Amino acid sequence: MKRAERHHLKQDEFVHWLDHVLAWGMTHQKKLINGALVVVGSALLLGGIGIHRSRQSATAQVLLTEALNQYHGVVRTSDGALPSPNVVTFATAEEKYRAALGSFEAVASEYGGYDEGRHAQYYVALCQIGLSYLEAADASLETVRSSHRDLIWYLASRALALVRSERGNPAAAGELYRSLVEDADNPLPKDELLYALAKLEERSGNLEKARQYYDRMLSEHPTSQLSTEATNRREILLLSLEGDADVSD
Repeated sequence: MKRAERHHLKQDEFVHWLDHVLAWGMTHQKKLINGALVVVGSALLLGGIGIHRSRQSATAQVLLTEALNQYHGVVRTSDGALPSPNVVTFATAEEKYRAALGSFEAVASEYGGYDEGRHAQYYVALCQIGLSYLEAADASLETVRSSHRDLIWYLASRALALVRSERGNPAAAGELYRSLVEDADNPLPKDELLYALAKLEERSGNLEKARQYYDRMLSEHPTSQLSTEATNRREILLLSLEGDADVSD
């Protein structure tokens, strides 16, 4: 076939294909227009949602900051000393925790789907601990831990171990401490966790386990600020263990 004829054939095929596309477009014009509107509408909707969430997050951040200012407020002393300017003051620690609790609860309730709401829930638990509402604090911390593992999750786990220890459940507290100690991704100071675990075992009467955790802390974290206290506790435990051994002999 001559080159000119092949070229002409290709042009005819292209024209035929173009006619087919145009015909299909006329037939489905309404669908195309609606589809385009859906795409544009979806883009606008997603953009609108993004803007709305950004504004909501900013509002939540302001409210969370105000609640944190209450939580970190100062209890007025009896000597009449004036606190630093712009510092929130309270007559008692209970008054401070109650005020902060109400503020954090409002943020957690209104913005539960945002990071700020989850952070507020963690501080709800801390206020409940300050007010000795340990059962409520336990539930609040579990709510925080029901989400993904991030710094707040680890902080809530550490606080939950303390709460369960104070509630008279050392086994559950020890399980939490051990899981945190063995978690390679845990960003919390391992020396503090090992020291807390050792003290928990010591209070529970498990002196040999306590000694082992003190030893591990001192071995793995020799420069820890808790090393002196751990050394002292370890020596006291050794005396107790040696005394028990002498009695048994």
